[in-house]
Order: sequence, then structure tokens, then C-alpha cells
Amino acid sequence: MDFKITLQAKKERTITVKHNQTTSFLWEGENVFSTPSMISEMEETCRLLLKEQFLNNKEWDSVGTLVNIKHLASTPVGAKITLNAEIINIDERRILFKVSAKDKIEVIGEGKHERFIINIPRFKEKFINKVKKLNE
Repeated sequence: MDFKITLQAKKERTITVKHNQTTSFLWEGENVFSTPSMISEMEETCRLLLKEQFLNNKEWDSVGTLVNIKHLASTPVGAKITLNAEIINIDERRILFKVSAKDKIEVIGEGKHERFIINIPRFKEKFINKVKKLNE
């Protein structure tokens, strides 16, 4: 399938930090937005950019293949986070994004994320075959 993905395509979305997205080891009670949760939201922003703007066929999606993110500042439960993704490189089905997250006060995270475009039925078939081999 030929994809018409364009450089500098962008997506912005806003989320609210939930209790299940925080660390649990710093102190009792509500803690801070965790690094894995921030990265997960950045990845989803990139995925949605591809799905909404370029991958209209339900048989195509993308998976994350590289994450290089700095978590720069803490953010509490209930804070609104603005996530931004921009396509900065395209190598066939390998797409590189510049990502950032900020709260009302400051940038809390930034970096790069790479996704690979997949055909879901083919990906699923390969995965099922791998599961079978692992269970032999």
C-alpha cells in the first residue's frame, strides 16, 4: 500500500493526569505523573496522528519501535497535559516524530519517537506463529 505521509504533519491533544498514571513509591497519597505513562501518551499521540491523517484503512496501523524521551518536570494528578507530535522523518514505513508534553507551567517531557506502519492481519499472523513456536 502506498502511503502519502507528509513531513511536518502535526497533532496536539490534551489529557488530564489520572490516579493510575502516577508513581506509587515517593510518598503516600497522590503522586506524580510517571515516566512510562507520559511516554505512553506521547506514543498514542503519534499513533493517532498517523491513523487520523494517513492510515484510513482499518487494516493498517503502527507500532512503536524506538523511544528517546527526557522526563523534565513533575506533574500532579488532575493537571492538564498538552501533548504534541510532529513528523520529522519518513523512511518508507518507518516514521520518526518529535514529541513533547507540557503542563500549564512548563515543558515536562520531550524527545523523539519512532513508529513502524504495519498491516494488522499480517502482523497478527506472524504473532500467532511466534506464540505457537514459543509454546512448543
